[in-house]
Amino acid sequence: MAGAASAAAERKVTIRVLLVEDEEIHRVLARALMKAVGGVELDEAGNGAEAVRRVREGGAYDLILADRQMPVMDGHEATRQIRALGVTTPIVGLSSDSLAADVDAFIKAGADDFTPKPLSKEKLNHILAKFNLA
Repeated sequence: MAGAASAAAERKVTIRVLLVEDEEIHRVLARALMKAVGGVELDEAGNGAEAVRRVREGGAYDLILADRQMPVMDGHEATRQIRALGVTTPIVGLSSDSLAADVDAFIKAGADDFTPKPLSKEKLNHILAKFNLA
């Protein structure tokens, strides 16, 4: 843990993360985790359509964390539309539904990875390390 804390303290560039999540409790948890990890600037979208709009309007993110099931537009469709814009930012699908078919659907939509909910500090650190953001 000390290594992760010192890595965050030494990080010169802030990591910009877009969280696409409709449930307030999951956003509250993500805010706390991002603060605990340090060096992360969190932007939030309450549904996939809002996420696509933010990206389309020039939102430059280092990482996108996208829930699967949301009103207006789900995470799969948001991922497809973000990829159609030519965005190569790592996208990680998040869902309580983590059967192989659920994971496969996110990957087929264009996500780079999948993490089952709930998000934890360990899972977040793993995601940041996997995409060379930590």
